[in-house]
Amino acid sequence: MSRRLPLALVLAYLAAVVCIDLMTPAYLRLDVYAALAPVTAAAICTYRQTVFVGIADFLLMAAHHGVMPGEASLVNRVGAVLGNLLIVGASIVMARLRRDGEALLERVRATGEAAQRALLRPLPLRTHSVVVDGFYVSSQREALIGGDIYEVVDTPYGTRVLIGDVRGKGLGTLGAGAAVLTAFREAAYHRRDLGSGVVAMEQGLHRYHRSAEYQERARNGHAAEEFVTALVLGTEEDPAASAGAPGRIPVVFVDCGHPAPFLIGADGGVRELQTEEPGLPLGLGDLVDQPRPVQRVVLPPDSRVLACTDGVTEARAPDGGFYPLAERLDAWAALPTPELLGRLRADLAAHTGGRLQDDVAVLVVERASGPPARPEVSG
Repeated sequence: MSRRLPLALVLAYLAAVVCIDLMTPAYLRLDVYAALAPVTAAAICTYRQTVFVGIADFLLMAAHHGVMPGEASLVNRVGAVLGNLLIVGASIVMARLRRDGEALLERVRATGEAAQRALLRPLPLRTHSVVVDGFYVSSQREALIGGDIYEVVDTPYGTRVLIGDVRGKGLGTLGAGAAVLTAFREAAYHRRDLGSGVVAMEQGLHRYHRSAEYQERARNGHAAEEFVTALVLGTEEDPAASAGAPGRIPVVFVDCGHPAPFLIGADGGVRELQTEEPGLPLGLGDLVDQPRPVQRVVLPPDSRVLACTDGVTEARAPDGGFYPLAERLDAWAALPTPELLGRLRADLAAHTGGRLQDDVAVLVVERASGPPARPEVSG
């Protein structure tokens, strides 16, 4: 809506009240109705527009009831002018407070957005070998992020990709998510082995659970022992590329209780990359003695991997039906990645009626064209 439309409506109302007041008998006083114009302007117009309406209303009422001849006594005339002045002044104060409040809210929103963007970088993200595109939708209104996490790190050992889901949803899960992300970013550079990197992520989550901040929340009943489902992928340059198999990407991945990713082939085929034995979520690894299994697969040329959180696979329609992700991917497998993601996001919103029950994160990993320089190992 144009900013001038509310002003035009308020001025039209004021003009109508003044005209009617001039045409009706003197005993029918409409100055109270005219005073509603600046009050309304304070609620729907800008601060400057409210000041303009207030001054116009006061001058019109002062001229009509204070200057023009009439049957009203002097006391009534002075009272009408002063009453109108008080209402105009109160309206301008209200408009000023509303403007200051909106400015403060905008600053807080901008600060919060910057903090959230520092935690989860905007997609797409590119490394020396792959491009990772996707989207993120928080189930909480006005929040950019919630309980789902993702990250892409370009390391001397290859690309490292993380997608995870903290138990719970919304902003209350940011602490655990930040702990896992921090540990993942650090381990990606200093641990070549993907399994040891997952161990570091679990240690980071345990440290967060032992922190004073978390213990305080737990004592107040605002926290429960959080665990994080995660899928960690590592890509390497394929040595066979120089032997007549260009474009193939060897991928190592560890499943920590996360929904399995999908392989979208260049021929349009879609299959789920099921692990033989999914590992436990981060935070629960101490329940078993064995490390989480590491899976290896070589991606065919021009293939893509789609990974998502359970906010997609468990999204429900109003009738209770789950979202048919595999069926949708079969139908859209030939689409370019940006179009596929756009279709998926719109279709997911249509399936749930725009009411997500959980946070949603989707990543599509595909080979980059024209790779930039590979990072070097530091001392």
